[in-house]
Amino acid sequence: MSGHLPAPTVRIIVCGNADRGDDGVALATVATLLPTLPPDLQTELEVRRCLELRVEDLVDLPHGVECVILDAVAGPEPGEIVRLTLQELTERPTFTPRSSHELPIHLVVALAGIVRDEPVAGAFIGLAGHRFGYGTPLSRVVRAAMPAYREAIASELRCLAAHGAATCPAAEVEA
Repeated sequence: MSGHLPAPTVRIIVCGNADRGDDGVALATVATLLPTLPPDLQTELEVRRCLELRVEDLVDLPHGVECVILDAVAGPEPGEIVRLTLQELTERPTFTPRSSHELPIHLVVALAGIVRDEPVAGAFIGLAGHRFGYGTPLSRVVRAAMPAYREAIASELRCLAAHGAATCPAAEVEA
């Protein structure tokens, strides 16, 4: 027995800044979700944290590894969960992820696909925030939506680990 873990099949990129109110919702949600996942699913995951999503965060994604980007978003009604495949995300989403400052997220994902010479497979799951001020806590509406957000993420991870992005339907979750 070599003692090495198998290569991950899903990379989770958790975006946000916990010091900026609802911008930290993905961090808070993942912190409570990961320990509850079955051990066999945990071994399929690689988790990365970033304050700001950049092309470099996606370029080194190995062939065959799916990616789930988690972030707070602005635009939809606070507390609403949004889910798009990363391919759909390159078509200019109707929301703005909070952690895409270098370039708009649709350009980050598209450029990463060009540099990799293959599209980035996976999904984006966001939770619409209400308050993003420095030093503010998570808003009440975001805290109330966190259980549904957690379930949307867990469902996506189970599907991607088992089947890949092409077969995962959009999560039908109401916040």
